[in-house]
Amino acid sequence: MKKKKSRKLIYNVLLLIVGAVFVFSAYQVGKTLYQYYLQDKEAEQMQKIAKVPKDPEEKEFKIDWNELKKTNEDIIGWILIPDTNISHAIVQGTDNSYYLNHTVEKRILYSGAIFMDYAANPDFQDRHTIIYGHNVKYGTMFAQLDRYREKDFYETHPYVYIFTPEKSYRCPLVSFEHTNDTSPSYQTQFASDEEYAQYLDKVKAASIYDTGVEIGVEDQLITLSTCSYERGGQPSELRYLVHLKLEEYDGKYIIEE
Repeated sequence: MKKKKSRKLIYNVLLLIVGAVFVFSAYQVGKTLYQYYLQDKEAEQMQKIAKVPKDPEEKEFKIDWNELKKTNEDIIGWILIPDTNISHAIVQGTDNSYYLNHTVEKRILYSGAIFMDYAANPDFQDRHTIIYGHNVKYGTMFAQLDRYREKDFYETHPYVYIFTPEKSYRCPLVSFEHTNDTSPSYQTQFASDEEYAQYLDKVKAASIYDTGVEIGVEDQLITLSTCSYERGGQPSELRYLVHLKLEEYDGKYIIEE
């Protein structure tokens, strides 16, 4: 009789544990899905304000910078890759931590925002400027940068567009690199033309394929940085780096005087 009671007690305890695990897991999934929902709603709202078209070369357009800056004074630009869901405001904070888990509207969400390195010149005047964004697993923020692993994708998406209140840029891909978060490719300061030239050579050599785009010491480099999940699908120190040549572009974007 004692054995039966003991077995029943163990069974009930195990049932409680399994139930608790299930409830906790369901809560975590629900919490994650709700974060996705909030991020999507905010991205949709920002798109309505900015009015950036999916194809920036199809027709003339303006960006309502005044309205965007009412949302957040830290907004310094907009980044777009046609035929992807990468179309986001670029912000710049006072450090590189805040926008890792704060959105453009300064809401706390793990998806964060697309942000420029805090030490960079917001007018894209530095030799090398880094823009960061999370690789969100359900495909938002900078997640689709990993598609540049395939040269076929690069060939149909050779340009990244960046817009600021003063200028527009159409940036060809120089290099796609799979590296880690301590890579020398994150260097942004160069003591001489020679040092910068050596750095650019290393960036091109690190690419997983040759894009054929030439870049020299007279040019500026933009790097888009995001996490890589290639190590067992889990977050790690691995990174995808998309290196771009900054080129001014007289397209359909109308700059308001």
